[in-house]
Amino acid sequence: MDKVTRRNLGSNFQPGDLYLGQAKLYSGPPCGFTMVMRWRKNGLDYLGQIHVKKDPACFNLELFNHNYLSLFQGEKSEILGFLEIAVLSRVADNGQIPPEYSVLIHAFLEERIPPVEVIKKDAGWLRNATGFDLREIFDCLNAEYFSGRIQAEVMWGRDSKTRNRTAFRFGSYDRAKKLIRIHPRLDQDFVPLPVVELTVYHEMCHQWVPPIRRNGIWRDHHPGFKQKEREYCFYREARGWEKQNWKKFLQPVKNEPPEDRETLLREGFPGCGVIAEEV
Repeated sequence: MDKVTRRNLGSNFQPGDLYLGQAKLYSGPPCGFTMVMRWRKNGLDYLGQIHVKKDPACFNLELFNHNYLSLFQGEKSEILGFLEIAVLSRVADNGQIPPEYSVLIHAFLEERIPPVEVIKKDAGWLRNATGFDLREIFDCLNAEYFSGRIQAEVMWGRDSKTRNRTAFRFGSYDRAKKLIRIHPRLDQDFVPLPVVELTVYHEMCHQWVPPIRRNGIWRDHHPGFKQKEREYCFYREARGWEKQNWKKFLQPVKNEPPEDRETLLREGFPGCGVIAEEV
């Protein structure tokens, strides 16, 4: 299968919620594992399984309910190709399989998914005259990952003049107001679309997966939350970009007033947002 582009993986393709079963390892030869999975789309469940072998590497997605493919427009091979990538992206990081299989899967995915930088901001359906269209991004993510059930407003925050050289808060979710704020510094030409999408998606997850109380402490980013967050199809690529580039958001932006050029800006959002910081 050729490399997959953002056009293939966009809002036109909505596979539904994916639930993974237990990995069944076998010693071979060849060595490998099988994992059963379930998609839930339009209120119905569809079953399948993924087979992964090594020496040589082999990946095979098997559908038990072939009428699932009829829910999508496009060539059967293209649909199966995307499903394979979506499943393997989840399987690689779910913690059930030995590390060598995660390495094998990541190597396979890197050959088929372009670097996050090539997924351009200028996709017309996600831009307006001023930059990223947050409402359009929210609506697409809501349909693709939450069955349209997230009820919230989304807006750009304000670029407050707070000096901070060690952290940058990408976004926040105000649970009382059902309001998502995204830091305006993400609306720049060098920021890839999946980074903005993941930021919006992360904040949407706060409504979908409420905090839980453990040992007297409320926790937002508990395992259930992280599992949902990793369902975003470019999670790994966007997180990798953030870790390498977050300091760029602490630099002066184009056309910033001269008196502010020495000020590193940080949005003072309430709640728990996506934060990158120096370690």
